[in-house]
Order: sequence, then C-alpha cells, then structure tokens
Amino acid sequence: MSVRLFALDVDGVLTDGMLYYTSNGEELKAFHAHDGLGLVLLKKLGIEVAVISGRTSGPLNKRLDDLGIFHRRLGCKDKVVALEELCAELDITLADVVFMGDDLIDMAAMEAAAYSVAPANAAEPVRLVADHITKKSGGHGAVREACELLALRMGYNLEAVARGTKKALVQ
Repeated sequence: MSVRLFALDVDGVLTDGMLYYTSNGEELKAFHAHDGLGLVLLKKLGIEVAVISGRTSGPLNKRLDDLGIFHRRLGCKDKVVALEELCAELDITLADVVFMGDDLIDMAAMEAAAYSVAPANAAEPVRLVADHITKKSGGHGAVREACELLALRMGYNLEAVARGTKKALVQ
C-alpha cells in the first residue's frame, strides 16, 4: 500500500464527538495523546497528515499546531473538494490517500480516497463503506490504531519508529 497522505475528520474521529461548551460559550475538546503521537510518527515516515473538518475551533487549532499539522481545511462543507485541493497542493493523487471519517459528511471523501478507515463508533452507513473499522472508538485511540495499521501495511513498525531505531522496516 502506498500512502502519501492521511486525512481525517475531527469530531468523532480525533475526539469522542461530544461538544462541550463553557457557560461563556467557549468550546472545549479532549484529544487522546496516543492519537497525537501516532500522527507525529506517521509524519516521520514521510506521510503527510491533514485534517478536514466541518467545524473549526480554538482548541482544535491549538492541538494541530502542537502536533505540527499544518494541512487543514476547517469549516469545510465539501470534503471531496478539500481533499482534491490538498492533493493538488501536495502533488499527489487520490490513489495515495487514506481518509478516516465517522459520519455521513465524510462518506464521499472516504469513497474518493484509495483507502478509508472508520472508528468503531462511526455511523452505520459509514462503517459499511469503510475499508477498515478500528476496534477503538473516536477520541479513544482509534486514530493511533489507524496509524499503526497504515505503518504496518507500508512495512514499518510504529513502535520502532517511536524508539528512533533504524530497524523500522518489518522483516
């Protein structure tokens, strides 16, 4: 499997999908540290990481900045167009893209990508179109599980990459 771009939704994938607001109307989000490290390690393998979300928020931008994820399309209503724009910018084709989504708005992008992943708690129609369904739910390590799967399919062990060993290639 050739993967040059891993694109993913946020709410329900990188988070548990719950929307939390303070009494002042500020949005709060919780992110799983394992997911973040998985994305950072994919980047070490040379895979671009992008976020395509129908929503935008301060906490999301802060988390993406912390992870060094600069390819982002937030407040996006047409995720296929956003994915095609990212591909053009990165000079890659959809044949090199994996997309991870959990809800109906993600389905077209999942079908456009060469390979698609859904977390265990994705909407039923999304699970039906996904090439792979993680065992874990969104916001609870599903992204990390997907990162490990992609690395293995490319012949790499994510644990070895994390350790910084030269033996990242699975023998």
